[in-house]
Amino acid sequence: MARNVFRRTTAVEPGPRRGRILILSVFLALAFVGLIVRAWDLQVLRHDHFQKRSAGQHETTITLRASRGAIYDRNGRELALTAMVPSIYAVPRVLTDAGPAAAALGPLLDLDVGSLTQRLGTDKAFTWLKRHVSPAVAKQVMALNLPGVDQRDEPRRFYPNRTLAGPLIGFAGLDGVGLEGIERDFDRYLQGKEYTLEAVRDAAGRKAMPGGALPPEHLSGYDVTLTIDARIQQLAEAALTAQVKAMRAKSGLVVVMDPHTGDILAMAQTPAFDPNLFRQAEPDDWRNRILTDTLEPGSTIKPLLIAAAIDLGKVRADSVWNGYHGRIKVGRKTITDVHGVDQLTTLEIIQRSSNVGAVQVAQRIGKDAYYSYLRAYGFGEPTGIGLQGEVEGSLRPAKQWGLIHLATFSYGYGFSVTPLQMTRAMAAIANGGMLVRPRLVMHVKDARGRIVEEFPDRHVRRVLSAQATREVTEGLIMVTQKGGTGRKARVPGYEVAGKTGTAHKVDPLIRGYSKDKVKSSFVGFVPAHDPRLVIYVNVDEPREAQYGGVVAAPIFSEIAREALPYMGIEATEEVSAEDAEAEPEEEAAEGLDPQARPWWFEESVLAGAPSHLVVPDLRGASLAEVVQRTSELSLRLEVEGAGFVVSQHPKPGALLPENAGIAVTLALPGQIAAGGER
Repeated sequence: MARNVFRRTTAVEPGPRRGRILILSVFLALAFVGLIVRAWDLQVLRHDHFQKRSAGQHETTITLRASRGAIYDRNGRELALTAMVPSIYAVPRVLTDAGPAAAALGPLLDLDVGSLTQRLGTDKAFTWLKRHVSPAVAKQVMALNLPGVDQRDEPRRFYPNRTLAGPLIGFAGLDGVGLEGIERDFDRYLQGKEYTLEAVRDAAGRKAMPGGALPPEHLSGYDVTLTIDARIQQLAEAALTAQVKAMRAKSGLVVVMDPHTGDILAMAQTPAFDPNLFRQAEPDDWRNRILTDTLEPGSTIKPLLIAAAIDLGKVRADSVWNGYHGRIKVGRKTITDVHGVDQLTTLEIIQRSSNVGAVQVAQRIGKDAYYSYLRAYGFGEPTGIGLQGEVEGSLRPAKQWGLIHLATFSYGYGFSVTPLQMTRAMAAIANGGMLVRPRLVMHVKDARGRIVEEFPDRHVRRVLSAQATREVTEGLIMVTQKGGTGRKARVPGYEVAGKTGTAHKVDPLIRGYSKDKVKSSFVGFVPAHDPRLVIYVNVDEPREAQYGGVVAAPIFSEIAREALPYMGIEATEEVSAEDAEAEPEEEAAEGLDPQARPWWFEESVLAGAPSHLVVPDLRGASLAEVVQRTSELSLRLEVEGAGFVVSQHPKPGALLPENAGIAVTLALPGQIAAGGER
């Protein structure tokens, strides 16, 4: 066999080279172990941490709020709606140079360049630049093609009718949350649901939703339908604004109600504001003063007093009262009428707006009964309309009344009510005696048109008998006829029932009533015998005139003359030449007699206090009627003759103590009574 000459025949002794190899091997082994440990740490122990970091770099979540529900009037006209508009945002960490970007964006977005540079120079992942911009501005921004700057469509609230019913509807903020009015009080229905979507993001910050968006009908807010009629609301606002300007008044308000259902057809006030531009208005103008402000009702309370007295059977519509020539004394206070008369009937107290007559009626029924009726009319308690901020007014308990309270309360001084309370109290007379709950929302619907909740109309309680309301209605009609204080409220073709009121305002500087500052009002219903509208008008601090018949009654007329044909209500009477007559201001004058000083709290020396009776007018009555009426009044009766009463003593309107006597002379038709008038 050939010998391998390359084979080593002697053993190699260990040396330095073999030691280096051993050390390198150990080092490599340790490094391999370290890699295994590091891999275990990264892939097993810290797996969740790095998975989240990875997701944070290319995955994100988007939190959105669905579209807010719309607000409609009773006929489906849009009063508030939501539209999607672009908003501009940025991802500052993506921007390489904030300065040039801010210089380009500032003029387009109307933002300060310096402040914008600071905002874009941070390491934030998201910041709003400007929300709710116009599509044209958004298009210009996107044309700049700046990395990390993009737009997102957001819902924005719009009010297409601008100032129409602004204080009533209110407004919602940028984030879709109701802040005032209906928007705030029914926010639980209107507000769209908030939801979160998963999205992926590229290096430029652009986002996409691989799973798509959720169906909006599952998330959108509910639509709210009001009882308001936009057309009648327009009429009320136009008539009110024009008259407030003509009278150079501080402000004014109007309420229009359906007396049978309590539906509010219009709530108008001046000054108005545009909810689209609510930041440009004074916060005081946001307030719905029909609910939040109180006033002394003045003479508009008189028909409610008369209705209570008739309902109690204490007086009759044709009872005759002493007019005292327009002056009557209560303690040291003399209560006056503008136009004094010798005598007047119960209904003429309403027609002439007589303070003297009203005081005597209040004395007849007494403070406890009068207080009970004022409470029954709804004074001193919220109406239940369902809006925040409603006040209840002030009405002290009857046990705290002095005789002077009874007197001043009879013509509307010394207690306060809201315009809405006054409207529904008059509606109780218009509808035959039922107090209704004012209704502002008819129903709520979801995005598919299904009714989610209904708000039915409701009668609260019976306040007056139908007979009492019919008799008082005749007195209210007299107010708008010749000799009444409210002739300017007439509506051609329709019979109007109503009452004027003028109340002095309290002046804090003199701690009493101002001589010059008044609130002028008118409240009534039409058509008088089949009421469809109750309208309350109040004008604050008019300077061209003061009386409610001159300042407020024309607003009632203007609204009604346009609203009635619009509602399809046919005329009830022929248009007369009287409707076109100009009314002298003197005929519209009524007593302006405010509440006075603490020295009123003295014993009343008013002749005709509850211990006295007013002699009724018995002329023309049969003997049976005379016996019945004198028996009711506990009067001793002396009768002479037969037939019908031709004279009586004492005369109608005189005052008698209880158990006094009255003598009547009767005669048959065509005969002359012996002795004539006694």
